[in-house]
Amino acid sequence: MTLPESLFATAPIADGTRPDPSRRAAGPVRINVRALLVEGDRILLANVRGQSTFHLPGGRVPPGDSVQTALRRLLDEQAGIDADQVTFVGCVETTGVEHGEPVAELDVVFAVDRSWAGEFGSRLDDLDIVSASLASLSDLQLRPDVLRQLIPDWLLHARPAWYGASGR
Repeated sequence: MTLPESLFATAPIADGTRPDPSRRAAGPVRINVRALLVEGDRILLANVRGQSTFHLPGGRVPPGDSVQTALRRLLDEQAGIDADQVTFVGCVETTGVEHGEPVAELDVVFAVDRSWAGEFGSRLDDLDIVSASLASLSDLQLRPDVLRQLIPDWLLHARPAWYGASGR
């Protein structure tokens, strides 16, 4: 049985918009995995040294890896964090332009249940791992920007959600 494509096009995204099936990136969608690590009123963020943007720790999922395997490996490589328990938070779809070409990324986000206070630090020369207050998120340049919605929504409701590409 084949389901009509219009059935899928009508499902709303977390921000209330609807998917636009005509928007396509030139190449394949990159899949990233990200960790939401919150303890008290602090959140763990990463940024490439010398850049002003911040993101959740993690990175690209290589072919052949599951997202959870990649998450555990990346957290250990980046900050020496052992991801004990992980809970699916949601997915963030983004589109943009890189080197003049359209790109699409899908960030799969997991909450990591582990105490990290005072037990982390960057293990990579080009990456800073920092703790920031949740209240300061609105002042930071976050990538993707929808993290300003995803993080408080998850902390308040603990319900997984899909965050579609912006700019529709």
